[in-house]
Amino acid sequence: DAMNRDIFNVLFGGMNNPAVVVGVDTGPKEHTETSAGAVAELLVNAREVLIVPGYGMAMARAQTSIGELATLLRNNKVNLKFGIHPVAGRMPGQMNVLLAEAGVPHEWVFEMDEVNPDMENNDVVLVVGANDVVNSSAQEVEGCSIWGMPIIEVWR
Repeated sequence: DAMNRDIFNVLFGGMNNPAVVVGVDTGPKEHTETSAGAVAELLVNAREVLIVPGYGMAMARAQTSIGELATLLRNNKVNLKFGIHPVAGRMPGQMNVLLAEAGVPHEWVFEMDEVNPDMENNDVVLVVGANDVVNSSAQEVEGCSIWGMPIIEVWR
């Protein structure tokens, strides 16, 4: 709860007071529901795939399964890479370590600054357990708790 507080707030209280949001709330965003079968079909037919892992992947202990999926796709001529946010997980480098333990070669793992410029070239972006590191509110909603945080721009 102490994250994203200014120094005045830290020193003089107000910890449970939400930040004042300056941006306009446009209401619910459009979403598309899918199924495991539909995602599998998208992955099989894709040529460029980006996987963005997050803390949820670590909590689910899904790194081995994700590593196996990556190897399977790579073996079937899909150019797959991982896009890692610098602070994804509980500490910097956690995703890199988890993927290495799952047998994912380091050459498949790229930093946020390396994947953002080429986002339009991906046929599929699979976000696995990530939330705030891909949340467009960091760029769109001034005053929200993650305003200004660098993010992986998966929607592009």
